[in-house]
Amino acid sequence: MLQDQKIRKIEDIEFKVTYSRRKSIGISVLPDSSVIVRVPYYTSFKTINRIVNEKYSWVLKHRDNYRKLDNIPIKTSYISGETHLFRGNQSVLKIEKSGKSYIRFYDNTIELGIEKTDDTPIIRRLLYKGYKTEALKYFPELFNKVLRDNENQMFKPTGLVIRTMKRRWGSCSNKGVITLSTELIKLSDLYIEYVITHELCHLKHHNHGPQFYKLLSEVFPEWKTVRKELRKYIQ
Repeated sequence: MLQDQKIRKIEDIEFKVTYSRRKSIGISVLPDSSVIVRVPYYTSFKTINRIVNEKYSWVLKHRDNYRKLDNIPIKTSYISGETHLFRGNQSVLKIEKSGKSYIRFYDNTIELGIEKTDDTPIIRRLLYKGYKTEALKYFPELFNKVLRDNENQMFKPTGLVIRTMKRRWGSCSNKGVITLSTELIKLSDLYIEYVITHELCHLKHHNHGPQFYKLLSEVFPEWKTVRKELRKYIQ
């Protein structure tokens, strides 16, 4: 019999364990500060506790960061000191005067060099060019990871396209090509994995009928919670 979701606690961290046919263990912190540990079926609690303990400081940092965030929308000005999302982190934008334009992403900082440091349209374009570059590097890696975690499903996409999409996070064509929005690079891996998994399920069920959601629930048990959180982000 397959195991159900379990709630556990280690010191100051309460987390939900979800089981699926994935091949590896993943830990995610949602914007509501809840923690999800995703594991293969029949993973022992001893192993789960060890992984959470190893990532304890990381989980605590991200959980507390989310608790501090103000939910009131803030107008984006694209100036130094402003925060922008990147890979699920609130990263501080650092703009420097430079004769040659550049952009670099670090854990909590986005460094941007530009000749006119007060030219908002150019700063925005450079920032989003950087987002796209990072997405092109990272998404194929995560895409292949999701395929490996679900190799028993034998998903056979015919291609992966990464491009700017204003109204959708992802899509699956009738020919089996998966498209991901570069906007996803702003979010944590959990959301990107959800979108990838959602679109892969469309390879078998190209609709949102009962069979589609049955498959999605099997390979991504916490999809309802993640989808609800994803809707909070406005592209």
